Amino acid sequence: GGGNALIRCLPTTQQTVVAAVGEEAHLTCQLTQSKDVVQVTWQKTVQDGEINFATYNNFFGQNVNPNFTDRVEIKDGELQNSSIVIRKLMEQDEGCYLCLFNCYPDGALTGRTCLQLYGKDLTELHFDPV
Repeated sequence: GGGNALIRCLPTTQQTVVAAVGEEAHLTCQLTQSKDVVQVTWQKTVQDGEINFATYNNFFGQNVNPNFTDRVEIKDGELQNSSIVIRKLMEQDEGCYLCLFNCYPDGALTGRTCLQLYGKDLTELHFDPV
């Protein structure tokens, strides 16, 4: 016994999701071990940091940033296995997304998934200011 002490709350993510502009993307994070997850937060990385765009916890349910509510949905409300759908993909949706699992007592653990879009001019790699 006692071998479980080293098992941490580690998220597994699909590293890269590829989708077409105008379609939808499913981003998934799941925990390898069953843990006491208090809350899951999804963030999008931007040039000067991250934007929180969706949060799910057992007490308050889901909360989606008002700028994203028409296009982002948190699928099945499981804290161990969190996935979001982004609909009507736009070029500015491309980039990397973080899922933060607040685990008790481990603290926050982060998984990272990057979204790659096609169906646009791939020579333009700059991001237009939002």
